[in-house]
Amino acid sequence: MKDSLHLFILPLGPQLLPLEWDKYFLELPIAERTRILKYKHWQDRQRALLGNILVRWMLKKFTNETPINIARNTLGRPYLANNTNWSGDFNLSHSGEWIVAAITNHGHVGVDVEKIEQFNEEIMAYTMSEEEINEINQYAKFDRTKLFYELWTMKEAIYKTGLFPNATPVSINTIEINKKRRDIHTHIFYIDKVHPVTVCWDCGQFPIVRTVLNRDQLVSYL
Repeated sequence: MKDSLHLFILPLGPQLLPLEWDKYFLELPIAERTRILKYKHWQDRQRALLGNILVRWMLKKFTNETPINIARNTLGRPYLANNTNWSGDFNLSHSGEWIVAAITNHGHVGVDVEKIEQFNEEIMAYTMSEEEINEINQYAKFDRTKLFYELWTMKEAIYKTGLFPNATPVSINTIEINKKRRDIHTHIFYIDKVHPVTVCWDCGQFPIVRTVLNRDQLVSYL
């Protein structure tokens, strides 16, 4: 994975059958199982379960660590614990019908996917800077909605790199960062018409490799 950033994209798919659920669920540490079961809706539980397995599959594929031991820092950001052979970074996001994981062999990486839905535009006053609002307001209503979600995924992705530990996604001004921070790179794309994804990293300019997976391909982790 020299000088590249990989994105793995997994569809939520239909609800897992009980035997399928157990196949993945029982592979996880008890703490992760407990966290997953706190979700009320099956879709949220399944996103959390498949996302967890996807990250472990990805780390197994690109590192020499075994077993995969994931911990969280004081901000809740996951990292590969007790590792001595790998200095990379990874991140996970899920929304709507998709789960997206990012991994790089050095530096920091953050990723965010959102499902575009109708929203009260008054929320922009609480989530966007004045510069971002001015940019959004240049467009017609449908395009404004799309741009709002694009900027929100960018805020989340920048925040999730861990490079701004004292910030919140709301306080991050994407326009200002893109102007002033030449060391930070962002890339946005659409999985489908209603799911924008932004990935952010600080480890140089190089190719982004996107791979769409299916559940069967994750079995190699088990």
